[in-house]
Amino acid sequence: MNNFLTCVFVLLFLNAHSKDHLVVLEWRFKGIEVGYDHLNRCKVSVDGLDLPVSASFRQSDWGTYSLTLSKSIHRIRLVNEAYYEGRWMEHTFENEFSINAICEFDVHAKQVMKVRIEFDLNGAEVSIIRFGKDGKELDINQPDSRFRGKHYPMKIDWQFIHVEEGYDHPSRMMVFVDNVVYGISDQSVESKGGIFALKIPKGMHRIRIVNQSFVNGTWQDHTIVNNYSVEAVYEKLVTVKKGVKVSLLIDLNNEETVTNWE
Repeated sequence: MNNFLTCVFVLLFLNAHSKDHLVVLEWRFKGIEVGYDHLNRCKVSVDGLDLPVSASFRQSDWGTYSLTLSKSIHRIRLVNEAYYEGRWMEHTFENEFSINAICEFDVHAKQVMKVRIEFDLNGAEVSIIRFGKDGKELDINQPDSRFRGKHYPMKIDWQFIHVEEGYDHPSRMMVFVDNVVYGISDQSVESKGGIFALKIPKGMHRIRIVNQSFVNGTWQDHTIVNNYSVEAVYEKLVTVKKGVKVSLLIDLNNEETVTNWE
């Protein structure tokens, strides 16, 4: 009996002090037309590693998927599939669905307990909401304790080449640190490019640099999902120990972004 109690105590102790954290993903669709509430499921990957496919749910219901993650920052990717005409297919424009039901986001497993995703069939941006260990919604635009302490300078320079006449849009750079908007550059036309200087926090962070174009009265990410020919994005998980310089050459003819990080 004493040995049994000792084993139970050890298991409880190990569980309480485990370095792994449970993160639950939830998703559903809105804007569903009557008669089109298909079964759906999600293909899930963490840091580029594919995991088993989720169970299936009706699109109007909350689907769930549980992850056990180490306490660091992880990149999560969901690709939704719909059961349609007797087979599973990715819910994408390519398969003639109304939206690309695909999303990617970062999770700091030590802080996040749940992530709730809503796909809008009317075409609105995918809603991604994180909830902390206390069950309350996290404000990803509010810097937290990870951003205190020492910072190092970051310099970003960018330029578009082979810009067609009449399409030299105003552009700017947005910098995200761990999914928090950390800085927005001044705008300039694409052919001129620009230089943006800011300071980023020391330590391990996911840095995401996104070019935006001002088209039809609104700023939009210069990405393939927004029907641009090239993904004007640079993303990297890094340990910041010194000043950083990043260069982006966005080639509209060859449809590629050439980057350099030093």
